[in-house]
Amino acid sequence: MDRLHPNPATRPPAALPRRLRLGHHHLRPFHWREAALCVPALPLILIVGQWLGYPVQAATAAGAAFAVGFGAAREMRGRRWAAMAWAMAGMVVAAFAGTLLGQESGVFVLAAAAAAAGCAALALYDEDIWWVVLQVVIIFFVAGYFHGGIDAAGERSAMILLGGTIEIASVVALARLFPRSGAPFLAPAILPPPQRGTLLRHVLRAALCVGGSLVVIQRLGLANGYWAPMTALIVLKPRLRDTRARGLARIGGTLGGCLIATLFAAAFNSQSWIFLAGATLAAGSAFALQKAHYAGLTASITATIVLLISLGTGDAVANAEHRIAATLIGGGLAVFVALVIPGGRASRVSEADSVGVS
Repeated sequence: MDRLHPNPATRPPAALPRRLRLGHHHLRPFHWREAALCVPALPLILIVGQWLGYPVQAATAAGAAFAVGFGAAREMRGRRWAAMAWAMAGMVVAAFAGTLLGQESGVFVLAAAAAAAGCAALALYDEDIWWVVLQVVIIFFVAGYFHGGIDAAGERSAMILLGGTIEIASVVALARLFPRSGAPFLAPAILPPPQRGTLLRHVLRAALCVGGSLVVIQRLGLANGYWAPMTALIVLKPRLRDTRARGLARIGGTLGGCLIATLFAAAFNSQSWIFLAGATLAAGSAFALQKAHYAGLTASITATIVLLISLGTGDAVANAEHRIAATLIGGGLAVFVALVIPGGRASRVSEADSVGVS
């Protein structure tokens, strides 16, 4: 019998065996207020888009709102909502540039590698700016995959601007109505200046991982292949141990999220309103799990994105399969490059780097 808690009913969860606590640990902390703050804009965008007959454009706008919404959990240099606003502005520019540059594969690979290198460097200096730039770089990857001319670039940028604006307006309005829900909870750690060797190696590895993953998916012709460079950039850390742990968590989370989305699609086939409800629920879980175990966060993000794209284009099963393949390519390449190029000191990105994205 426990001396401090003689009654088993009062024993705290931490006292339970690890095998019984694993699921509990993966879902804590659960910030339900953040979900209530950030989710409402997504179904609004999707419902209006479906009603007007623009499901693909609505899915793009909802995806942008989903990415921007993660900025509600943080401040930026003491300015509330600045992370959301800067992320949206950068995403609009990245969408336009990526759509155009994606027409020239060689140019796009070089530009993406350079962007990844800059993003990796910022991860060692300033977490808030790194988060904003990460969203911008991810949108650049996505836009490059859906490349096109001026008209396509303008349409994608407009949808991202629309979705981001609706999300920010909704979040700010709800935060004023319910102030407790509007408090930020992701505080950046104070980062000491990185060693020059650590910085140079990390930047080089990011450029190689992203550039290499883009070349591989282009050669394979993999659908939705932008998931590979995205995974490589997010998984890569200055030390091999951190990269390996993050890679396993992301791969496991992606597999879990794809499985959830696939089973959901098989159960409800092409019923768009049920897909909309599923995407909304998955998005709420992602917003709430930003400080929980990374695998749980990744599973929620993956399920959300698969269901959002399926609302626009259909075939959730194929979307899930493509993401699994791309995740394995990106995550595997990140671990391989981390093995080949020696790392530096311990990772400087804190628990607050739960991506949100993605």
